[in-house]
Amino acid sequence: MERIRTLIVDDELNARKGIRTLLARDPELEVVGECGDGRAAVESIERLAPDLVLLDVQMPHANGFEVLEAIDLERPPILIFITAWDSYALRAFEVSALDYLLKPFSDERFYRALARAKGQHRERRTAEFSQQLLSLMEHYRRAEQVNSNADDAPQGVEPLRRFFIKSDGEVNFVPADEVDWLEAVGYYTKIHAGRRSYLLRGNLGSIEARLDPKEFARVHRSTVVNLNHVRRLKDLFHGGCLVVLLDGTELKVSRRYRRRLETLLESLS
Repeated sequence: MERIRTLIVDDELNARKGIRTLLARDPELEVVGECGDGRAAVESIERLAPDLVLLDVQMPHANGFEVLEAIDLERPPILIFITAWDSYALRAFEVSALDYLLKPFSDERFYRALARAKGQHRERRTAEFSQQLLSLMEHYRRAEQVNSNADDAPQGVEPLRRFFIKSDGEVNFVPADEVDWLEAVGYYTKIHAGRRSYLLRGNLGSIEARLDPKEFARVHRSTVVNLNHVRRLKDLFHGGCLVVLLDGTELKVSRRYRRRLETLLESLS
């Protein structure tokens, strides 16, 4: 049985011990680490890539929300806030927290939250397996196309030049070079082109693989931009970066993608 890798983040030692004791009773959970402050939490989440994070709000160095802003993962963990502060509940759900446990809580309430986390984890794993299977099928389909048309297409499959999108009884043909940026929306991809946007079935990774890598680049786990539509990069005070598009749209650039983005933009100039 694959266990759910869990990270405990709380600045109180006794609180961490109590949570660990509760987790130890569930054989489906594996505690992979503990953190007592926000800075350590960011480092541990990025290094360990846990499936589930039990996160406090008020901590030294960075609070729980600042931790979430700082992490840079392709696959964010399932998140349960555990805190003595009731005033952050609305904000917690705005950042897609699965649950919000207010201290002190009962064992029953804790295990109800864990049951929800385990259910979401199973759904994620099923969706990821399905997507991997679809990607594998698409890979073989495209490989067969390349092999059957080797004389006509010696360079392999051509990049996607336009999108075919069905929506509300309409069929839209959107040229790839008119697309400003693409956004991950669950297991769909939202295409932004001028003042219009379109929802396309398929996750961002599978769509990105079909685009011309000289014209489109990933800048964040949930964002791909058209390099020809980039106006400039904008540095932020805390070391972060935004990409500014020709229409003024500002998008966050993850640290892992910045150097490659700068190289690609330089090659266009």
